[in-house]
Amino acid sequence: MVSFSYIYIVIIKTDRQMKLDLEKLGNESRVQDCNETLKVISHNKVTFWSWGAHAFKNYKNKVLRFKVNGHHHKGHVYVAVNGSDLYDVYLTTTRGNIVKEMKDIYFDETQDRIDNAIERIEKYEI
Repeated sequence: MVSFSYIYIVIIKTDRQMKLDLEKLGNESRVQDCNETLKVISHNKVTFWSWGAHAFKNYKNKVLRFKVNGHHHKGHVYVAVNGSDLYDVYLTTTRGNIVKEMKDIYFDETQDRIDNAIERIEKYEI
């Protein structure tokens, strides 16, 4: 019985830590051209559209958010530029709970790293 209480407390605490704070993320991020960021992550159009990407939002020219419906992840993707001029990517549920964080991504790796988390299947069966 005690172990169930302990597990319950840990789940609640973890759940609170896993919520994305968009205001804080915006304050910590550098100003970016969201159209340029969109070009970076959509340079391979087939890969990009395989995510089912839609509902694009620009948050104060600091964070790009869009919704995806991929094989591995269904929810929101947040892309921000950190102080080192590298991308930080957060995958969240539609309610804002963080599913995965990817930090310090170089621009040429961005689409592949997002695709690995959202859609890519190494070996398709026909």
